Amino acid sequence: MEEIYDRFAQRVFSLAVSVLRDEALAEDAVQEVFTNIWRKAESYRPEMAAPSTWIMSVAHHKVVDMYRSRRRTTDHTVYPELDALQRIPDAKMSVERQVERGFEASLVRQAMLTLPEDQSRPLYLSAWHGYSQSEIAKLLGIPLGTVKTRMRLGMQKLKAALEAHVV
Repeated sequence: MEEIYDRFAQRVFSLAVSVLRDEALAEDAVQEVFTNIWRKAESYRPEMAAPSTWIMSVAHHKVVDMYRSRRRTTDHTVYPELDALQRIPDAKMSVERQVERGFEASLVRQAMLTLPEDQSRPLYLSAWHGYSQSEIAKLLGIPLGTVKTRMRLGMQKLKAALEAHVV
């Protein structure tokens, strides 16, 4: 079990932080995930999935459960990195361009919030965490084709939403 923990704890933590946006909560999630893996070890079927896929699937389900539970009890920004885009000044940028950039970031944030979670999550994991489509598929426990479809649909909706705001 220690070897499994050493091998996957960082990946589980990264997933948890990306979903929960709280390092302390993510650390709790890692502990709960590996406790669940220990308890459910006998339910693992090697013919159904690779060990890494099964572990990340258990992690995904636990983290999503924690997210939903927290979402019901707290008010928080879903994509804080998008808010941060507005606050990063660039010394080489004119004041006008900084204002324009802040407006654009606000539009992107608003557009992302209109997407269904199944479309926004893969886009977020790709854009802000650098995951490839195949990594996202494994992380979310869904087929690669589904990830590609969701990302394509999400991008189409983002494009339409952003074009609607162009004056």
